[in-house]
Amino acid sequence: MSTKRFEYLNDLFHNLYDADTEVKVDKILESLDSNFSWRPYGDNKKNFGVIENQQASPIPAIVEKITNSIDAILMRHCYEKGIDPKSSIAPKSVDKAISAFFDKSENWDLHNEMSKQAESIQIIASGPRKNTSLVIYDDGEGQHPENFPDTFLSLLTGNKNEIPFVQGKYNMGGSGAIAFCGTNRYQLIASKRYDKTGNFGFTLLRKHPLSEKDEQTYKCTWYEYLLFKEHIPSFSINSWELYI
Repeated sequence: MSTKRFEYLNDLFHNLYDADTEVKVDKILESLDSNFSWRPYGDNKKNFGVIENQQASPIPAIVEKITNSIDAILMRHCYEKGIDPKSSIAPKSVDKAISAFFDKSENWDLHNEMSKQAESIQIIASGPRKNTSLVIYDDGEGQHPENFPDTFLSLLTGNKNEIPFVQGKYNMGGSGAIAFCGTNRYQLIASKRYDKTGNFGFTLLRKHPLSEKDEQTYKCTWYEYLLFKEHIPSFSINSWELYI
């Protein structure tokens, strides 16, 4: 990938991250060229019902996101211990995983240890009052850009079903938050693998805007995510501050 392309996608990501209203995101999308396209979430244009019926309010939807962050952190520590999370020697429950991966977990109720552990998952609010955007950060396992479609952007594949120490099982609960992301359902996803290999990948989720032609064929819309030249947009990066 050329340096200019890296710089372009780097700028695009930061522009999307800085866009704290839907109007700003709309303007960014209007400027994209024909290299960009959209792919149905979970490779299924019938995903609307699954996503819209996950949670009845935004609070449990946020909780589901945090649950996924906890799973990702446990997965990272499992890999760092050199353990296959699907193997017979992997912890068989969340409690056993915490005991195995965190030497000082019994001290988490102490202020210093609690503050240190809290750095691993952060929720940051920004944007205008009553039109707030949330950033949910974790320092979990992360994913390579090429693996986004099989992880963050998959649906009902049960990709955690063989891992006993994580809470997510059905590969759909985390998608429920999209239904509470404004009118157009914009949600920015970004990640880099914990071992710092590969590029930093990102994509934007949205509710597909039905065209007049679409309305002649489809009764309802679907959710989709952004691609650059048929791939998850990515660029090289070593570190980045979650500035607001």
